[in-house]
Amino acid sequence: MEDLRLTPAEQALVAAQSAWEARDLPAAALAFAEARRLAASLKLVARGQALVLSELGRHDEAVEAYRPWSDKNQKDPASLNLMGVLLKRAGRLKAAAEVLEIARKRAPGDLSAWQNLGNVHEALGDPARAALFFRGALKIAPKSVELARLLARQQVAAGDAVAAVETLQKALVLAPGNPAVVGLLVQCLLRLHRAEEAEALLARLTAQMPGERELIVLQARVAFRLGRVSEALARLDGLLKTDPGHLQANLQLAVILGDGDRPIVNAALDRATTAHPDSFEALERYVESLCRSRYGDEAAHIEASYLQAQRLMARFPHRVAEAARTLRTILMRVLDEERMAKTGTLPQLLRQWGPAAHHSVVHYELGQVQTMEDRLALVDWHRNWGRRVSTGLPLATPARIGGGKLRVGFMSSDLRHHPITYFALPLLEGYDREKVEVFCYSFNENPPDRVQHLLAEQVTGFRHWPRQPDAQVAEGIAADGLDILFELGGSTAMNKLEVMARRPARLGASWLGYPHSAGLEQIDLILTDPWLQPEDPRLLIERPFQMPETWVALSRMFAPHEIAEGTPEARRGVLSFGTANNPYKYTPACLDAWAAVLRAVPGSRFVFLRPEGAAPSFVAGAKAAFARRDVDPDRLEFIGVRGDHMRHYNAIDIALDSLPHVGGTTTCEALWMGVPTVSLVGPGFPERLSYSNLANAGLADLAVFSVADYVAKAVELAADPARRLALRQGLRAQIAAHPLGQPERFTRAFYDLAARVCA
Repeated sequence: MEDLRLTPAEQALVAAQSAWEARDLPAAALAFAEARRLAASLKLVARGQALVLSELGRHDEAVEAYRPWSDKNQKDPASLNLMGVLLKRAGRLKAAAEVLEIARKRAPGDLSAWQNLGNVHEALGDPARAALFFRGALKIAPKSVELARLLARQQVAAGDAVAAVETLQKALVLAPGNPAVVGLLVQCLLRLHRAEEAEALLARLTAQMPGERELIVLQARVAFRLGRVSEALARLDGLLKTDPGHLQANLQLAVILGDGDRPIVNAALDRATTAHPDSFEALERYVESLCRSRYGDEAAHIEASYLQAQRLMARFPHRVAEAARTLRTILMRVLDEERMAKTGTLPQLLRQWGPAAHHSVVHYELGQVQTMEDRLALVDWHRNWGRRVSTGLPLATPARIGGGKLRVGFMSSDLRHHPITYFALPLLEGYDREKVEVFCYSFNENPPDRVQHLLAEQVTGFRHWPRQPDAQVAEGIAADGLDILFELGGSTAMNKLEVMARRPARLGASWLGYPHSAGLEQIDLILTDPWLQPEDPRLLIERPFQMPETWVALSRMFAPHEIAEGTPEARRGVLSFGTANNPYKYTPACLDAWAAVLRAVPGSRFVFLRPEGAAPSFVAGAKAAFARRDVDPDRLEFIGVRGDHMRHYNAIDIALDSLPHVGGTTTCEALWMGVPTVSLVGPGFPERLSYSNLANAGLADLAVFSVADYVAKAVELAADPARRLALRQGLRAQIAAHPLGQPERFTRAFYDLAARVCA
């Protein structure tokens, strides 16, 4: 019952407070907004409204809600401190640092500003400065174990694991057996190759606290890092038999098995989330693992991942930004444009992630660029990431090998039956053994397949080093005395991009696996060609290693899948556009262009040739996306397959490339099946891959430079059945007459160029 003695504004504030206490955040946000509309006291409404909005993940709104009060109280350290925290959550890290620095100077004895400055500089990827502030906070609270842990973490990030060990050992005196401290201390000791010391520490603590489950998990972690996988699994198995839902044991089991046994990983994460429904970490990792699951019914895994993602966003709205990478991966796969928008824009994401994030967080964002500023910001992010991970790393010492032969290495965990090998194969079996020696390096944790065995017979040396530490890998590569090492894997699963930061070969180069500058300045070169290379040099970090014609050629792994007679339009009576590109490339601009093509060609169809096509959520998302763009969703078709997709190109008349991040392997596959592909050429590296493929197949006219021309070219092809039939029947021969279809020519040009570069 309303208290009639309260004004409407006061009643709204009471409602807001009640909703806040009941953790009904949406209701609290509405009530605070109403209180503000009714001119409630800024002092009473600003802080509460900002905190509610922040917890809901509406960080920019939170900043603006609090700004009027913060501006009025520039001399109040507490107000400045909260504004700094809100700015940090919004990803506006430099602004947060400026505000918090003012707060610290106004109240130098206030712990909060010191600690928050440490957190901000950690997010900025500046561990040395972050450590400075955490050290200052420790002077105020010298017995704070948590501050000691935070300081040690920055000392590790700055490459000073020795100092981190000293910090953590002091903290351990204050809090013997503290799991977070012990865990980080063990990590530091392993990094310093002091495994025996780590084991002795855990043995001593276990003797003092027998049966302590967190210590068992740490012992398993040490055993795993030392390569004793069976022992690690046995320890975790013993613990999980008595406590099946143990959080850290299940999480560690998931780390150990990784991509090697996804069903068991999913079972472990299911146990963890069931037993610990409030564990954000477990739920996020479960979303990711389900999304990565390819075994069994892939569509069912997509649906399960999407369901858990929705649960995460509802249960932890204030941590959506923290989980943005994981969430966006599955939301992209089901074309949920509404929820995608809630995870942030590219500029926001780059600010939030900062160079301290894992390299893989931006892989799926390469197509989210809209302006040149976005493209340059992506380059800067990669460069800053590279500088962070390189700081303090010792360089390997490449052996000097005589004999005069060029020694070339290729590093990728996908040197097996995988698209990487579709393009790398000519270089691995067609090289001149009188002039060149070739070495391969793989870290794939699965047993070698038939293709890997074949490659091992062709090259000078095939090093299969699963689970080996980066430092050991770098020294192993250095021992081979390479003139040049090509990194082919980027940040994909089981690859070791950071090994390149240790400069294990005389020259480092990038090719194929990651369509952008990786960011490491120790990678000297990036393979390009005249069509692929960006015109603006600011869009690459490495020096171009420019091939004279093409940066790839089709190998014999592009098997002669049968091409059906005639065209799909002639057989079905309807013209079909389509795509086999990954949904992470389906940006709003891409969907806009595809819809424009369908509107311009009445009665045409659009085929999605993707594993996601079997997932009901993807079907619903795609239909909703096209309906929003005035295209009848009944004009969409879905072929949900993985692996057995090539024959289904017989259902597509014209492939429409994604944009701005275009296809690569998919463009080559479409052309191989006689399907012309229309592509938009953009300024950046990931926007020009298809341009290279088309130009080197004699189809440069299908690569255009504006969305209007993209639509027009699609319409032109749709109206030209004679050309489409000629391409369907003759494109393989045309490819064979051009650089894209001449792997021997490509191989000669590649090694000739490598010899000149290494001379």
